[in-house]
Amino acid sequence: MKTTRIQELLEKHIAFNCNQSEQEELAKLIESISDDLLKPELLKLLEQYEPTTHISGKEKERKLNAILSSDKPTIELQRKSVSFNRRVVAVAASVVILFSLGLFTLKLDNRSGEQAMVVKAPSTSPDRATSYIRHFTLPDGTSVILKSGSTLHFPEEFRGRTREVILKGEAYFDVKHMNSKPFIIHTGTVKTTVLGTAFNIKAWPNQQNVVVSVTRGKVKVEDDKKILAVLTVNQSVNYDLRNTDVKQQTVNAEEVVNDWTKQDMVFDRTSFESIAQILSKRYGKDITISSLRLANEKITSSFSGTESLEDILETLCTINANTQYTINASEVRIVSNK
Repeated sequence: MKTTRIQELLEKHIAFNCNQSEQEELAKLIESISDDLLKPELLKLLEQYEPTTHISGKEKERKLNAILSSDKPTIELQRKSVSFNRRVVAVAASVVILFSLGLFTLKLDNRSGEQAMVVKAPSTSPDRATSYIRHFTLPDGTSVILKSGSTLHFPEEFRGRTREVILKGEAYFDVKHMNSKPFIIHTGTVKTTVLGTAFNIKAWPNQQNVVVSVTRGKVKVEDDKKILAVLTVNQSVNYDLRNTDVKQQTVNAEEVVNDWTKQDMVFDRTSFESIAQILSKRYGKDITISSLRLANEKITSSFSGTESLEDILETLCTINANTQYTINASEVRIVSNK
């Protein structure tokens, strides 16, 4: 009976439907139950979120044990001296980040007394494929948007006379200009070289074509034998790896790029909560929304997906009047001035 009640409260907590007394009840129940009884309840919740992400039994066991063994305090409730420790928070929320792609936890904002919402960014590296689009900056300041399922390998620091990366999949590059240090993207036997420009490359390992489209500047595309094309704005080359056929044409390069970069970036009366989940994954930053009231505010807007996070936040906070944001290396905070 006790474990059934825990699962009921866990489901409500993840959905942000727990009131104060239910949160206190959940904390007491979790602290009073043994891990042997608690783990099955976690597994029941896991089955609801796991369909989108396959996890091996061994990995599942490791993650669950990590949740149950953690004990750092993270949340305190004001009404009574009942504390949520990390074990409680993990049970009530971390299941979502471990087995889907975002984490929501609730905490009290000490300055306002309101409940704040925190969206945790998944911990992933560009050299590991994910099911969502990612936006990040390379060591030289080059901006990259990596399509879902793609990987990019690059060094911690670009040394020597070139800046070289290896792409598998599709990506949009806005390359930091350096006259003395060309930027080179390797996609199998094809090499794309630029100094400072913006362009899209499509080079999936299971396909026999490499396609490069330029939105700004000039790009040189070559294989191990010859130069295939020198492209300028709104030009594209399609190189067939099987028969070495080269097709160059005029395109609307912005449309080529935005066809995939704008995915999930069109919002029609979408809550700040849902937008934060998308931005956190895409830009790799934790996002704190100062209150649940603000998290539920609805916004209508759209973006190409190539904008910086600052530009997007500026627009969102302009649309939602009396809202401001602060941003640092790893975290964004969105607050209401009302």
